[in-house]
Amino acid sequence: MAYYGVTAKNEGQRVAVRALLNDKPLLFLTGPAGTGKTLITEAVGLHRLTEAQDFRKMMYTRMQTQIGVDLGALPGSVDEKTYPFMRPFLDNLDAMAPEAKRAYHYLTTGGEDKRKLFFDAIQTMRGGSFLHMFVMTDEAQNLDTHTISTVATRPADGTKIVFLGNFAQIDDHRLRTPETNGLYRLLAGLYEAGAFEYFDHVNLTEVMRHPVVDVVERILRNHDMPAEFATLEARGNIA
Repeated sequence: MAYYGVTAKNEGQRVAVRALLNDKPLLFLTGPAGTGKTLITEAVGLHRLTEAQDFRKMMYTRMQTQIGVDLGALPGSVDEKTYPFMRPFLDNLDAMAPEAKRAYHYLTTGGEDKRKLFFDAIQTMRGGSFLHMFVMTDEAQNLDTHTISTVATRPADGTKIVFLGNFAQIDDHRLRTPETNGLYRLLAGLYEAGAFEYFDHVNLTEVMRHPVVDVVERILRNHDMPAEFATLEARGNIA
């Protein structure tokens, strides 16, 4: 089945789609860059929001972490400051059927009571519960324990939170250990607790971009990524 023109390209993505369609409140999609984590999550999420109408709202969020030298505070309103960090979501619309862009414009217009698609930086989240929402938490490998808990502790009835992460692309050097990385601690803790009725974990391994991406990922993973991260990711491998 296609979701706004996007179909699963391999067995890992097919398993991910099934996990995206079930009612467990938490889903973790891990793996290298270019495996389709964000694209397939976005496509299925939009489908469940607009076609299946399983949710009342959809949110895309991530940590506003800059790569390399900090460029300083961005000018403009909150929306203008947030926009550069939401580009991955918007760019993915180009890979979908034209209906996806039309749905996006419809879902983001109108007042707060009418809008159904929201972009929110994790730093600005405060209080409240996620009720009947589909929440995409991108670049989750850049979250510390306190920050990831502000997302993971908020699901209420009818909500699904998807954490997307690649342990080889941790931007903050302070989070490059199992002891300090929020995504690692949360996912490892759920495995340890045996809370499988509440979460799924799928580790996508087949790179769908240019073959050079796979080469670069292998180099970085072998050089920089602690073995504990790779071991945890592998628990989500498709047998």
